[in-house]
Amino acid sequence: MALEHLLPTLGLAAAAALLYGLLHKSNPAFALLLSLAAGLAILVRLTVPLQQMAAGLAALAARVDGAAFASLLRCAGVLLLTDYACAVCKEAEAEALAWCTSFAGRVLTLAALWPLLEEVCGMIWELTG
Repeated sequence: MALEHLLPTLGLAAAAALLYGLLHKSNPAFALLLSLAAGLAILVRLTVPLQQMAAGLAALAARVDGAAFASLLRCAGVLLLTDYACAVCKEAEAEALAWCTSFAGRVLTLAALWPLLEEVCGMIWELTG
């Protein structure tokens, strides 16, 4: 199912990148809006694959420890959203803001991962006595 979404999505991205390149010099504000709209359209196209992935993750979550799995899911969400926000900042040529966004994402990822790290360390301490 994911492969049938691949080529149209990549085509949309390539067309938007081409238009962005053409418009960036003459009208950077419109180019940014076009890029954001194309990004939103690409995200909307991902709804079906994301629903399938969510169903698979729910089935996997039923078989593993809930707290650890929830921690990993939070980390994945933080990383994906941070990457998108950082890309938007870079596209707007706000490099300092992009760096701050990236750093905040790393800190928030570590915070989301902390319960899992505590659990792993606890298991190691139990095994080593």
